[in-house]
Amino acid sequence: MKYTAFALLALSTALLIGCSLPKVQSRADRDFDFNAVNTYEWVQAPKKILEEDDTLISKNVQIALNNQLAARGWKQVLDTDQADIQIVYYIKLAEHQEYAGPENSAGEPRLTGGFTYNPGKAKWGYNDKQSDLNAYTIDVGTLTLLIYDTKSRKKVWSGTLETRLDRSTPVEKQKEMLSIIAQKIISRIP
Repeated sequence: MKYTAFALLALSTALLIGCSLPKVQSRADRDFDFNAVNTYEWVQAPKKILEEDDTLISKNVQIALNNQLAARGWKQVLDTDQADIQIVYYIKLAEHQEYAGPENSAGEPRLTGGFTYNPGKAKWGYNDKQSDLNAYTIDVGTLTLLIYDTKSRKKVWSGTLETRLDRSTPVEKQKEMLSIIAQKIISRIP
């Protein structure tokens, strides 16, 4: 999927304003002592990743991440020799299909076609009626954050935050939402 530079810029700021709750996943090296970290250096993602059409780097995201790292007590340095860890981040943009339809009395989407389950008879069946579900496309942004031990060059932590994007959020709300998203992913670092 191709994104124009304007669309990437709009989506980078929209990453912060997802309608749905962000999903955060992370994995840490249990042998690495994160309490010993005092300094970090930003390093660029691999060229192969950055050249992909769906990849984005945003200064606003990096500023929000810096603020959360500073709140943690970590100081950014510009020299690798002074950094305890090196951090990489990038954003991937994608389109996903979602389905919605009329709700039943329980507030759940009602399916009228395809395989059906009849709870009264405790039986599966098939219904030829066309489904009431409507399909629509949503934009999803995934922020990836990777941390490497400067000395061993070994990855010691990785995390992703995925959220639905809403391009209609007012600009004044975007910085606030960026801060929230940065806090959610940084809080997963041990």
